[in-house]
Amino acid sequence: MILPKTKIALLNSPYLLNEPFYQHMPPLALLYLASYMEQCNFDPMIFNIESCVNDNGIYIWNYDIKVLFAQLRTFDPDVIAITCPYSGRWPFTQRLLHIIKNNFENVIIILGGIHPTSFPEYCLRSSAADFIVLGEGELSSVELINHIFTDKNYSDIDGIAYKNNSDVIVNPKTIFIDDLDSLPFPAYHLIDIKRYEHLCRNDRMSQIKGFYFWLLTSRSCPNQCTYCNMFLSHGRKWRPRSPDNVLKEIEYLVSSYNIRQFAIIDDNFTLQRDRAEQILEGIINRKLNISFTTPNGLSAKTLDDNLIKLLKQAGALGISLAIESGSEYMRNEIYNKRLSSEQIINSIDLCKKHKLPVHAFFMVGAPQETEETINSSICMMKRIKIPSHINIATPYKGTEFYDYYIQNDIISDEIISHGTTIDLRVPPENIKNYKQILRWRSKLQFFNILFALKAIITDKTFLNFNTFVRFIKGIILPKKINYMSYNNILDKYLPLNYHGK
Repeated sequence: MILPKTKIALLNSPYLLNEPFYQHMPPLALLYLASYMEQCNFDPMIFNIESCVNDNGIYIWNYDIKVLFAQLRTFDPDVIAITCPYSGRWPFTQRLLHIIKNNFENVIIILGGIHPTSFPEYCLRSSAADFIVLGEGELSSVELINHIFTDKNYSDIDGIAYKNNSDVIVNPKTIFIDDLDSLPFPAYHLIDIKRYEHLCRNDRMSQIKGFYFWLLTSRSCPNQCTYCNMFLSHGRKWRPRSPDNVLKEIEYLVSSYNIRQFAIIDDNFTLQRDRAEQILEGIINRKLNISFTTPNGLSAKTLDDNLIKLLKQAGALGISLAIESGSEYMRNEIYNKRLSSEQIINSIDLCKKHKLPVHAFFMVGAPQETEETINSSICMMKRIKIPSHINIATPYKGTEFYDYYIQNDIISDEIISHGTTIDLRVPPENIKNYKQILRWRSKLQFFNILFALKAIITDKTFLNFNTFVRFIKGIILPKKINYMSYNNILDKYLPLNYHGK
């Protein structure tokens, strides 16, 4: 007798923004999870968010709950797994979990993503989730599901949290996949490529417009910057895929789906320079004819003349560099970047030499920020003259930043765990110098435009209506999204007592 396969419904989490930033692609985490589950003889199905509603300047990405529930009833899953990849999505994830549990009482709900990984006890106690998978999910989720439908013994499963009567048990995440080449490619066959091609026609990711795919060639980053908590998800060890494995995935996507645009979303794509060179040389030599960006940024200290030349030749439309501050003190003593101003300037000059567009990331508002350090960033902007993205320094759980903020009573653990204050465009709502941080950000934005105006005008990324609207609504005149905004949106689009038929 052949037993039926366990059915797993994989869901994204709703969210809101104060700018029209359109991204319709399903999250890569769900695609990887689905392909691994298929390999383990499960039957996964991906239910992604495809619609965005403009509610008086607040953009809500959400399911049509009536349609979603009808699809779930048709699929009849044994398990519903939901990812919450950003803390700002937690209020929506929490509400969606409640509504799902009210309508599918007998279905097991598993929660994943960086916010539940950061706050597993709080997220289990305050939501309708039955389990949380911590961090990298392929191995732990499959082992967990197998135990759910057999012996219900979860004590030895790595990287999960679960309820035991009134207690929450957290098994720390210690095991990560060293051989990433052993994983199947993401489950592209589970999504309607033609539909996404249509949905993404107006999307934009950095210099890419229209349909593109995510590409993850390595996991984690060993640099341990004081503001980054990616190690909670992917561990502290950098784990690369082989160049041949990466190139085979690109070839597959080009030949099977005619995908020609990619966003390489590694946390440190060029950490191992010779590996990056082999990937880029492979793209060139195999005549794959693709274009790509690096939206998560590259480390300036890993770049040299040959690597930048290869990036340009392989199809890079542009790169981003994580500078964070023009102040050596802020960059290296506070952020732990271990990156000199000379390395930054040299990398940018090489990009200009090879006519490779380059953007910079700056942060503002760390507790040690002063007028002097802000002026150092302005001086750096004047020297490099490239478009820059100015983000607010944000205390993510697990980081040195977070510990400092909590220990010095700058912000409370409760506010961060609720997720409503996490937004790189504005400071945490109850932070003491809120207005000063906004003034500093506006000051940097002004000088960014002043010094990089020529680069902005000649960069096609900025010369389009969508980017212009995003700039005005998200940077110049950002609509403040506070706790009340979240509650109003939740009650309107995810009513607590919804019962679908």
